[in-house]
Amino acid sequence: MKVKNKIIIFFISCFLPVISNGQGSRLMPLQSITANKIINVMDYGARPDDSENDWHTISLALEDCERIGENVKLFFPKGTYKVKVENRKKEYAHAFSLSDVSNFMIEGDGSIIMMENPDVAFMSLKNCQTGIIKGLTIDYMTLPFTQGKIVNVDINANTFIFQSDGKGGLPTDKNFKNSKTKWGILFDRNNDRLLKDKAPNLIPVREVHNLNNGSFRIVTTQNVIEQIEVEDPFAMIARYNGRPTFSVNQCHRVTFADNVHYAGPAGSFGLRESTGISIINCKIQQKDDRLISQNADCVHVTPAYEGPWVENCLFEGQMDDAINIKTELIYILEKFSGSQFLVSSVLRVNDELSLFNPREGRLIGTCKVLEAIPSDNGCRIKIDTNFESLKIGRDKTKDMFFNNSKSNDNFVIKNNIFRNSRRYGMLIQAKNGVIEGNVLENLSTGGIILQNSASWPEGFVPRNIIIEKNTIRNAGFDRSYWVEGKEIAPIVIRTTTASKDKAVWKGVRNIQIKNNKIVSNNDRAVFISSAQDIVIENNQCITTSRNPYFLENSENVIVK
Repeated sequence: MKVKNKIIIFFISCFLPVISNGQGSRLMPLQSITANKIINVMDYGARPDDSENDWHTISLALEDCERIGENVKLFFPKGTYKVKVENRKKEYAHAFSLSDVSNFMIEGDGSIIMMENPDVAFMSLKNCQTGIIKGLTIDYMTLPFTQGKIVNVDINANTFIFQSDGKGGLPTDKNFKNSKTKWGILFDRNNDRLLKDKAPNLIPVREVHNLNNGSFRIVTTQNVIEQIEVEDPFAMIARYNGRPTFSVNQCHRVTFADNVHYAGPAGSFGLRESTGISIINCKIQQKDDRLISQNADCVHVTPAYEGPWVENCLFEGQMDDAINIKTELIYILEKFSGSQFLVSSVLRVNDELSLFNPREGRLIGTCKVLEAIPSDNGCRIKIDTNFESLKIGRDKTKDMFFNNSKSNDNFVIKNNIFRNSRRYGMLIQAKNGVIEGNVLENLSTGGIILQNSASWPEGFVPRNIIIEKNTIRNAGFDRSYWVEGKEIAPIVIRTTTASKDKAVWKGVRNIQIKNNKIVSNNDRAVFISSAQDIVIENNQCITTSRNPYFLENSENVIVK
């Protein structure tokens, strides 16, 4: 095999030290709760299967859960509950909320929550500790997306005519008009479970004109119009970021089990500053007559001191990453000295930080927080190291800190199915984790992506991760997303700059890729750039090239 740059490739029996899935022990997912008080939604007036609006009655039951505060179970007798948020003088991101409750359970018993408002998500949780939410199915009467087929294309005018099939909302509905994020996606006309091959990552929607009888003329952009053809299945979303089915804020050790999500205005699980969250035996699933499921990420994890546990789940048909896990990004807003700064996030004493130059993709140095004083516009910190001559500001090209203490340590992604969706199976911008036994297939932009996402500033370089016993098929066929075709692969490991170039620094490190089966329609199975200490061992790779691995600007890459 050819040696490139400083890459060292050995076909020998040596190996790196075994990587643990974290710096400390990780509790198993919470599986049971003993509650002293049981609250039945029927006692508050909710009646399954009666077609009446249960929004107010379920809200009253949740208010009593909050009043009790602990050791409480909310029970839904099996059936279908209709939920419509009324009297919308204020903006409702979620129909229901639950705050400041501990040792709690919400038991759905297989009940269906049928949401009527397409721009309202199901539930927000805040500061809840030690709980289980299980057995709920969430669906929408008016879907937050529209679907149908392309019936006419005018290349010269950059327009196409879309005919709705009547199964979703309509692109002139109020929720579409109010949504800041509107775009569409094309599907395979022979198998509408699959995205259209070689089609753009998304179809921009600039204008929508109602032609009546369920037909709409849509204005798009010149760079995509030639990829749109008559008879292509087409779906368009009205996306409301910040409105996942479950918004989980500052919660600890909460398990979501046996839940099913068929649709939503954003993603499924939005985890924000929450630790020890488990998602077990859940399904984000397409119904047989629908082109998509969720409008955004299935599991979107903002920085936390402990990462999520995701096991035995199904993720299909969503319009963004199935799983996105991040390390905390911190902008430097003001510099008082080489060791004192005003930063964008509230930090803790002893947090360990890395200072990163995104223009070159270079590590400037590391430090520890000695003092942290929150303020209205951020947090004033003192660190144990002096850094001079920095470029500061809230911009992706400026020098920035990343909080290594808040990097979703000890995450577990195990025995899940990812299929038939746009973007990534999983985007990992965190450290100390295990990715094991998953099946990933028909994912447009890639299967398992380990990178720092500097061009869309989110997270830091991944490290200390095991990728083992996964099966990946046809992941990474959308070449429109990548700067260069070489970057596309089922598994991507790289450190990048703000301009998507390879970084100077070999930041991603200590990664094991072993005992995986990778079937790719492209030249390679694994792309590695600006990384170090990578072990690739005993993988079965089927590609169009004799060399399944592309390596650049990396060190100590061992292939066995």
